[in-house]
Amino acid sequence: MTPATTQATLQRARFARKPCDLDDVLHNTDPSAVLEPIDIAWRKALTEAEYDAFANTLLEDRDWLAGLGGHANGCRRVVAVSAPNRRTLFVDPSGGSYGRYVGVAQEMPATDDDQACAIGWLIDNRRPQVSREQAIRTLRRALASDPAALHILDRLAVQRPKNDR
Repeated sequence: MTPATTQATLQRARFARKPCDLDDVLHNTDPSAVLEPIDIAWRKALTEAEYDAFANTLLEDRDWLAGLGGHANGCRRVVAVSAPNRRTLFVDPSGGSYGRYVGVAQEMPATDDDQACAIGWLIDNRRPQVSREQAIRTLRRALASDPAALHILDRLAVQRPKNDR
């Protein structure tokens, strides 16, 4: 297993707790559960056969998972388990040696334009008693770990509101 290098983009995943197999992760995860930001701290590359064996027995102990996982800096620390032609799994053994929490990546906004539109909509549709500046400051705190969102907020902070034009 190799330590991961720095991620270029923030990823999020929805996790299943103590799933028996990949089917549990894909089909029995609560869709209303919060998407959690993840920190890929380690990577484990498997062959297709090794991956299939792992994905079908997620509750079995694995030496290479022992003592890993947990939370740090607001992110779930995970092992990215991959194989050719297979979907990458994010495993947080939370100090154990089995797939205590297992998730798959969720789609994020496709482009900066999608994210910019969403952030702009939130600001434009804020409560009347909340100033534009206060909304931007609050979003900065909420999105502090997302450099792309902070860049969008920087641009919006210097633009005049649509109704002032």
